[in-house]
Order: sequence, then C-alpha cells, then structure tokens
Amino acid sequence: MMTQLALDEQTIAQRELEQYIEAQANAIPDVPPGSAFEPIAQATENILAHAMWLAQQKENLSKKEYRKLLRQQGWKTEDTKYLKVAAAFKLFAHRDLSKIEPSTIFRLANNPKKYQSAIDQLLDLPEITQATVRDLITQQRSPKEPKQKLPSIWRQTKNGGRYCQIPPIHEESEQTGTTLQQMMDDEGLSAQRIVAEAIALRQAYLEGRLVLVQPQQETSTNSEQDATIAVQQPDVSQEIDSEAVAQETTLQVIAIAEDVDFEDQSDYNEPVVGAWTFEPEPEKDDCEDDTANVSPVLLLIETLQKASSWQEISLALKNYGEYKQLAWDALTPLEKKRLASLTPTEVRKLSAAKKAGKIIDFKEVQEDVYQVQHHGCVFWEVVSASRLDSFLAQL
Repeated sequence: MMTQLALDEQTIAQRELEQYIEAQANAIPDVPPGSAFEPIAQATENILAHAMWLAQQKENLSKKEYRKLLRQQGWKTEDTKYLKVAAAFKLFAHRDLSKIEPSTIFRLANNPKKYQSAIDQLLDLPEITQATVRDLITQQRSPKEPKQKLPSIWRQTKNGGRYCQIPPIHEESEQTGTTLQQMMDDEGLSAQRIVAEAIALRQAYLEGRLVLVQPQQETSTNSEQDATIAVQQPDVSQEIDSEAVAQETTLQVIAIAEDVDFEDQSDYNEPVVGAWTFEPEPEKDDCEDDTANVSPVLLLIETLQKASSWQEISLALKNYGEYKQLAWDALTPLEKKRLASLTPTEVRKLSAAKKAGKIIDFKEVQEDVYQVQHHGCVFWEVVSASRLDSFLAQL
C-alpha cells in the first residue's frame, strides 16, 4: 500500500514539473523596453533590403527567369508590394528608416502619389522616427469639407410616406399671418388651400402664364383704373388636397395669356458666326539649329565655360559624362578655378574620399542627395548632405 502511494506522489510531482517547464518556455522573456523594439527595427531593414534586392533581380533577370525565381519561393504576385517599397525608398539607406515600423513602410509605398511629399521631406531630416513620419502623414490629410444640407420642408410619416411642413414665419409686422387668418375667416378656407393657391399663382408667374392686362375701357363710376390679371389655372391636384381644388380660383377676371404678342422686343445684335479674322501668320525661322553639328565635347566645354551654378554643371556632366576629362583638359586654369568655386562642399569631400580610397565611387542623384559605393557594401548607399560628415567618419 505504501509503495503504491509513493508511486502516485512521484507521478504527480513529475507532471507538475513538466507543466512548470512548459509554462516557462511559453513565458514572454523579461527584456529591457529599448531592446524589445530592436527586432522590429531589424525587420524594417530586412524588408527594405529584400525589396531593393528583388527590384535589382527584376531589372537584371529576364522575364522568364524572374518568374521562375518567384515560383521557387511559392510566390505569384506577392512581389508587387516589395517592388513598390523599392521604388518609394530607393534614395534612402536601410538603417535610416529602421525606426519606422513595417506597416508604415508599406502604407507609404502603396500610396506614392498621396505621400510623395512626405517621403521627399524625410530626405532632409537628420533622423527619421516613427513620430516624425506620423506627423507628416497627418499633414497630408486634406480636411473634409462639411456637406451643406439644404433646408427641406419634407417630413416622414410612420407608414413611409411624407408631407410638407412650412417652418414658422417670424415677422415684426405679422403681415403674412394676419392676412392668412383674415382669408381663412372671410372665405372659410383652410390655411393649406390658401397656401396651395398662392403657390399655384406664383408658379404661373414664373412660367410666364400670369400677365398684367390693362382694361379696355374706363368705367364711368370709378376714376381709378383697375388692372385685371390673366392667368391660366394650373393643375394642382397632385400638390394639395382634392377638396382644395374642387372649384376654380375666383379672381376678378380669368383669361388665358396665350394670345399675348411677344414680337415687340428691342433689337439686339447676334454674334456673327464664321466671321473672318485677319491675323498675321507666324514668321518662319529659316535659321538652322547651330548646335546640331557641334560635337558633344565642344558642347560640354561651352557649358562649363558659361555655367553660373552647380546645377548647370551637374546636368551637363550627366548628359556628356564620358567627355568630362577631355572637356576639363581644354579649360584654362582660370576657368577651372571658377568651376571649383561653384562645386558644393559635399562633392569636394566625396572626391577627396575617393582619392583616399575610402569609397569606390559616388554620383549625385539630386541636389544634396548622393549615392555612394564603398568597400564591403553590395548596393549603392544613399547619403544626404546633412549626414555626409558622419557617414565619412564611419568609414
């Protein structure tokens, strides 16, 4: 009996030990808050590196070879979002964007037109953080204009129908309310019918069916001339209650305004269609392009001699880079000194680093942004002017 009890206790203890080991294995490791975000930063760098590599493979491989590469990894269209990342951040170094979490990277890359301004602003920042990117994204949001609701007289009924309800009329003179009440008392009509008739008359006036007719003869008993109104009564059976339109509107005189003559109108000049216009034809320039037969070397020399800014020099070197040494040798010492004064400090520093063997080569991507190739790096690294000194110091 004692032996069986000991075995049961040993089994229970073994089971508790196994549960403890499993709980420890699944427990979240206790790491400092700072180092806990390092895997996220590394993930961002890995995404950027893979995106750049994938874009390079698509550029270098044939279409068939590139598809084969994707199939080997079980991919079909999954490369699209990484190619967008490569296109959006081709001017950045991987470590410069390491503080941006991955979903933000994909968000910016998937909306290049919307966030291109924010991406361009990142190039000028000495340090790029998640908070900075979030602020730039917020600035790109265009405020939504509130929709202006037009006033409506329609109200909903319980059974799904609708009815019109005129808002309260506030007047100091109270003329509208007083007149309406007087009509109701004198004629025994409802307010709804009176309003319906008034709207019908106003609609007739807007449509030109309500005109002022002068009397044909003066009455001998009254010295005042009474004007009579001609109106074609509209069908308002759909707008008001059937009882309200059971009889025709009683006016002083009912007439039809279709016989009114509108021919007597003031003359006006219509625009003449197809009128002739006499404009001198543009003079033909018989001069030929003087630069058509000029060699690229001479064009580059002339540009370097006349350039007044580094942008002009940089553009000329991009277009005729293969002739730069010939053009440089053809310049006078004074012209070379003038060009040196126009050269940015960053270009001088990179040239000195290249001569010293610190870097293999460099090229200017845009103003104050350069691509540098150095030893131990497969890809060209993008370096902005603001971080050039720290970059060269690390080499």
